[in-house]
Amino acid sequence: MFQNPVLVVGDVMLDRHVHGQVRRISPEAPVPVVSLLGEVQTPGGAGNVAAGLAGLGCRVTLAGLIGADAEGAQLRQVLASKGVERLALVEHSDLTTVTKTRILSDTHQQLLRLDRDGDRGRFAALDQLLLDHVLPLIDDQSAVVLADYEKGVITPRVAREIIGRCRHRGVPCVVDPKKADFSVYAKATVVTPNLIEAERAIGRALPDDEAVGRAADQLRDRLRTDAMLITRGPEGMTLSAAGDVHHVPSQTRDVADVTGAGDTVVAVLAACLGSGRPILESCRIANAAAGIAVSHPGTYVVQAAELEAAWKGLSPKILNRNAAQRRLAEARRRGRKVVFTNGCFDLLHAGHLACLEGAKRLGDLLVVGLNSDSSVQGLKGDARPVIGQSNRASLLAGLACVDVVVVFDEETPVSLIELFEPDVLVKGGDYTVDQIAGADVVLRRGGQVVALPLVPGLSTTAILDRKART
Repeated sequence: MFQNPVLVVGDVMLDRHVHGQVRRISPEAPVPVVSLLGEVQTPGGAGNVAAGLAGLGCRVTLAGLIGADAEGAQLRQVLASKGVERLALVEHSDLTTVTKTRILSDTHQQLLRLDRDGDRGRFAALDQLLLDHVLPLIDDQSAVVLADYEKGVITPRVAREIIGRCRHRGVPCVVDPKKADFSVYAKATVVTPNLIEAERAIGRALPDDEAVGRAADQLRDRLRTDAMLITRGPEGMTLSAAGDVHHVPSQTRDVADVTGAGDTVVAVLAACLGSGRPILESCRIANAAAGIAVSHPGTYVVQAAELEAAWKGLSPKILNRNAAQRRLAEARRRGRKVVFTNGCFDLLHAGHLACLEGAKRLGDLLVVGLNSDSSVQGLKGDARPVIGQSNRASLLAGLACVDVVVVFDEETPVSLIELFEPDVLVKGGDYTVDQIAGADVVLRRGGQVVALPLVPGLSTTAILDRKART
């Protein structure tokens, strides 16, 4: 969807998510006992913005300050795993890499957060060294992001010089602000405070669209920015640009976790502006991306394919096999149980629904492999399918029990099962385990294979036969 170069400068962090089961309270103190299941490490702060840009296909460069410590080395590794390979990180022995460790239950509830913050003064003292790294890079960028989390990297001097260089070179500069005084972000292309940050900056409560719109206008005029975008969570976004105010409603989705939604907005906004899209269209695309991000637990990196599908009005649950594989691998790292089933699902009916809901009850994430039109035709003859694959995929994606839909062309889904490595393989019908395609692959990995009974008298073939006789 995007291939343009984007530079991210800001407070880079390492996020650790420690997952475990909680079954009892400690006899030593009134605290839960967490039985460790695993640990996931992801880039945080400006690193998450960079990961979001990489997920969209941008050629992203990340600049910031880290310590010469184990956490700094781990951060480099997780950035590389997210596709962020162009690093302009300044590593210094006097610094401590900012690290956040979250302890999570198996129901994904956050039990505790441990922060390892660096010394803001030491970060700030290296601002000239950071500028020496960053300023020469700006000329080759389509956009620049200042990801300020008030950890000390984005000093007023750093903000002013980067924004000034961007303005001089005609490079869009997107700012995610955390400072109480927004004046340091003056003349940026767009500043993106959330509602609380905007209320603090303007000095009053903003209870409705009209109040937020006036505040966006005032902040834009005061800072002499091209635009001001106030993100408002479930109320969507409010954009002030070129003398007009636009309210962009939020995308209606089940909210699983709002963590990182602001990073997603900033990343998509920069990618869009860097590719020449108008500011209002860029905000609407960023809004769609935020809707995808919050529908996933934890910090989620929105991929180009699912954003493109959502922007076209398609369900973000419909993924190609590579995007699905990345999502499932991340889910397993977070301790989630993946269930896979497959079928043609031509003329979706109550029997299909019973099977899919039964499959979902066996795990946390249900993936449906859907036979393509050519695959169905090969299995059932030239008269099938009755419903085309894009419509069948959309119907499946509309079911609450289905989390991912992947279309495949082969006669059987074995290649998908090998790629996805599900914990549970489910098939509806009177099958024995040895008759279920891919069962050997799942059992070899220690997984489970389940055959669910069909609803009597309900099948697409039976429905079509009855229709033909009438």
